Order: sequence, then C-alpha cells, then structure tokens
Amino acid sequence: MLQQTQMETVLPYYKRFMATFPTVFELAQASEHEVMNLWQGLGYYARARNLMKCAKVLAADYNGEFPKDYKAALKLPGIGPYTAGAVLSIAFNQRIPAVDGNVMRVLSRLFNMQADISVPKNKRLFVKKAEETMTENAGDFNQALMELGALVCLPKNPKCGSCPLMENCIACERSLQSRLPVKKKKIKNKKLHVAVGIVRNGNTILMTQTSENLLKGLWGFPIAEGETPMKAKENLWLSLKDKIKLEKKILKEIGKDSHVFTHKTWKMTLYEVVVHDKRRVKCLQEEINGYPKPEEETIWIEPDAMNRYPIATAFKKLLIQLK
Repeated sequence: MLQQTQMETVLPYYKRFMATFPTVFELAQASEHEVMNLWQGLGYYARARNLMKCAKVLAADYNGEFPKDYKAALKLPGIGPYTAGAVLSIAFNQRIPAVDGNVMRVLSRLFNMQADISVPKNKRLFVKKAEETMTENAGDFNQALMELGALVCLPKNPKCGSCPLMENCIACERSLQSRLPVKKKKIKNKKLHVAVGIVRNGNTILMTQTSENLLKGLWGFPIAEGETPMKAKENLWLSLKDKIKLEKKILKEIGKDSHVFTHKTWKMTLYEVVVHDKRRVKCLQEEINGYPKPEEETIWIEPDAMNRYPIATAFKKLLIQLK
C-alpha cells in the first residue's frame, strides 16, 4: 500500500484491510470483489491484484510464510527488488538494500552522486552504495533511509537543519540540494477526452466493470475516448448503440469533470441516456450473496446501493453530480 502512496493516506486502509484479512490465508481465499472494495481509492490497482496472487502462492506453496531466499522472493507476484529487500531486511535482518526514489535522493545528496536517477541502469549504482554503507542492523538501516527520504530529505525545501547526517552530507556542505538528485527524464501527462455515459432506466443506472488497465476489476460507467470532446461523444454512441436500441441518437450533456492519473488526465464529459426497457441492455439481473457474478460485465443498480461495489475514484467524482 505504501508504494506510490503517502503514509497518512494508507493508514486507515491498512487497518481496515488487516481487520478483514488478519493472515495471508484469509487473503488467499478472498474474492477480487472483496479486495477491490477495501482498496478502492488507493489507486494503482495492479498492486491489489498482485497482493492477492502473492497470498495464494504463499498459502499454497510456503505454508503462509514469506520465503527467506531473495531469488525465491523475487518470483512472487508483485514482489520486486525494493519490496523483497525491505521485507527480508526488516523481517529477517538480511543485508539486502531497499532502494527506491526516496532512498536514491538521500544517497545522491549525501555522497554527491551525479548519476541520473531516471535512467533504470543507474539504480544499481545506488544499490551498490547502499550495500557499501549498510550497518549490521540491515532492517533499521533501510528504514532509516526510507524515513529520511520521506520526512527530512524532501525533493523541495529539505529540512537539513534537523537531519542527523547534515555534517556528513556533501550536498549540504556545497549547497547542491536543489540540483540533486539528477533527474532529466520527465514523463509527460497526456490529456485525453473521455465521454462517460449515464444510462438510466427508472431509478436504476447501468454500471460496467471497466476493462481499462489502470482500473481493471473496478466498476464505473460506459466510457469512450477521443481526440476531441465531439469525437469521444461519437465513440461513446457507437459503443452503446449495439446494446441500446434507440430511435434516434440522443446523448444529453449533464456535467464535466477531470481525473489525473500518473501518465494521463481524463477530461470527462458526462452524458445521460434514458431507456425504458432493461431487456434492451444485456446485463445481470440476479446476484449471488449481494454481489454480481464475476463473469458479468454490466449491472443495473440503484444509486444508493453503489457503495456495495468497488468504484474507481474517477467515477466516484461523478456520483456527486448525479445526486
């Protein structure tokens, strides 16, 4: 949960998650719907899916215990070098670095390392430096670097006056904090026009399980992208017309909003479509234990019951407008 997400945001999610799944065995037996419902709002949903997959492997192959072998840990779903190093050093005091962006920032300033941290191959230089300076208590060492990067050695306006390494820091001595770490590559955030369809039938609304990679497994509304708002609207109509047999093309604009992802921004226009026959839209009418069958992609639902489903944050914003 702490990958790409701040501590204050994570804590309430973590507490709810652990109360529901106190051991890896409960998580291994959980449905994707249950996990996504607890995870919704944290973003980067592939983490939740990998966490489930990892739990299943640990329960089936490792009797619920995390492997102490580094190479074995790297084979687990969702476990990369940083997570493996963090777990093995903190839980088992193995001398394995846990190097992420925060740690590279600390090391680059402390030792005046000029390697560009946006270049993947340069990470090994920081891993090597962490190995060289690691103390006997590997877990404390890694956590100390994490904390320095998160709370003291900030990207902007670092708190050098309260840093325990200030006297040993080359960047502080030479006033290089604003120049380090070197990071030349900048990912451009792409703007996309997205038409969102609110399909109404009486007091129910059509919801779909999105196939969008970032939001896979979550629920939302029918969408279509386009180079312009009009093209997105046209694409939405084309995607809906096979399911909804309307006499004429009517998409009534009822609102606008936007949502920023890491590498792209959705510029959303909200359209309303009213149908008078649910049978014209192929979707689920029966439920199992209050949840839709996992193989189904659409469902009619009353707005007040939407909180029973894991809904992507991008669509949650739109619920306010619907109300």
